[in-house]
Amino acid sequence: MKKLTTFLCCGALAMSALAAEKTATAKIAPAPAPVPGDLRWLPFPSPWLELRGLPWFQENAPELWRLPRSAKARIPVGVWNRAVASDGGRIRISSTTSRLAIRVQTTPNQAKPCFIDTYIGQELAGSARALGAQPTEFLLFAGKGRERKNITIYLPNNHAIRVLAVGVDAEAELTPPPAFARPAPVVCYGSSVMQGTGAAHPSKTYVAAMARSLNLDFVNLGFGGAGKAEPAVVDLVNQLEASCYIFDLGKSYGNQTKEPYARMLATIRAAHPQAPILCVTPIYSTNEPIDAAYLEKSVRLRNLMREAAVERREAGDKLTFVVEGLELFGEADQKLFRDPQHPNDAGNELMAERLAPIVRQVVWGKQ
Repeated sequence: MKKLTTFLCCGALAMSALAAEKTATAKIAPAPAPVPGDLRWLPFPSPWLELRGLPWFQENAPELWRLPRSAKARIPVGVWNRAVASDGGRIRISSTTSRLAIRVQTTPNQAKPCFIDTYIGQELAGSARALGAQPTEFLLFAGKGRERKNITIYLPNNHAIRVLAVGVDAEAELTPPPAFARPAPVVCYGSSVMQGTGAAHPSKTYVAAMARSLNLDFVNLGFGGAGKAEPAVVDLVNQLEASCYIFDLGKSYGNQTKEPYARMLATIRAAHPQAPILCVTPIYSTNEPIDAAYLEKSVRLRNLMREAAVERREAGDKLTFVVEGLELFGEADQKLFRDPQHPNDAGNELMAERLAPIVRQVVWGKQ
């Protein structure tokens, strides 16, 4: 990696052999296993179930929305319609349970499957696919032994959901989950690529995979097609203390001038003078070589976002950085797209692999 100055490079762009062998589309989970009748059900919310990634839950409960209910009237409809999805929401539990189940009610988005993923530490322990809108119970994993486990349940991306309860062994011990490596989360604001529109599984979005690899908490405020840096939305982002801010507004920024983007950076910096800010320029799209207008837009947006960040650095803000989207996901990676604009699960994981060293460098000040 180059010395950290104006730009942050992502290292070698060639995929490893392992990454190249990953399946381009997520496997569909088998039919859910029956939920045992002898579980102990912990109602949600519960002191033993730590909710992360949804900072306004206290105001919104029982809804797992990403923005506060009180802001609905003053933010764009397109943002609010996406904010009701639980992207980035996670439930953490530390327990000796050998089994884990969840009782939920979802509002499925028929455009993509609705998965709930469960990790034990860094390992995927189980995934269940929700179908229909009736309250349903899923067995997330079983047969995992009686040792203590640090468990994370990733709530669905691009879907609204209510969690009613979490089931554990009747005799399972419960303790608070361990702290993250940093007390403040990585706060992410942007559009569909950041939200994880192309990822079938919520644990595989590039934000989730990056944060998991670094043991960092995160908040995902990606709003597909609606990452436009409107002042009302930026003001909400600005309410959140962060170990690092990542802005990946992508193509949804549209035909605006540089001014809204620059104003967003200035707003965040004024309130959070010591927090690193990463400005991610748009990643590659397979539309670019076949659509001249689309390519022109992509180049313009990359230049605009880069220039806004560089201007801040030249004015003395050395904690604002550029991350080149083409180095996170470029032309050589196009086999890992779900559609012409959005990486699939494997593509998101590749982006996370390339982004993680950058976040580590700015958060901890080392590679």
